[in-house]
Amino acid sequence: MTLKRAALFAVVVAAAVVGVAIYAMSVPWGWALLIALPAAVLTLAGCLLAGTFDADWTAEPDPPTASVTLHATFLTERLERSAIDPYRFTSRVRPRLRRIAQSTLGQDLDTPHARERLGTDLHRLLTAKDAQLPPPKTFAVLMRRLEEL
Repeated sequence: MTLKRAALFAVVVAAAVVGVAIYAMSVPWGWALLIALPAAVLTLAGCLLAGTFDADWTAEPDPPTASVTLHATFLTERLERSAIDPYRFTSRVRPRLRRIAQSTLGQDLDTPHARERLGTDLHRLLTAKDAQLPPPKTFAVLMRRLEEL
């Protein structure tokens, strides 16, 4: 609602309150105007805010079509947190990466054959106790190597 229409409506409400106060309740003019003032202000505020509560009939956005989108988002968020907190990487991200690598290779990661297939960098990331999260580009290369297995 425009300011002009809201103000006009507030004046109409104030006039109605003044009329009722004067003619129905025999209130003096000054008091009737004083009583009508809060009603007019509330009416004006209500009219100006009424548009913000209108129903939005636009269609909802389509949900993600694949669960991969959600997993990628969660993984990105976890990796960002892991870059700040190394314990998070060693306690949450690395065990999951180890399980993926073990299921891909079909064997334990501590064998020489697993070290050979994974490469020294990826094997160290997954097995060393003091391994830290590498920079994003290096981590992407390592994950690509894990995907290619």
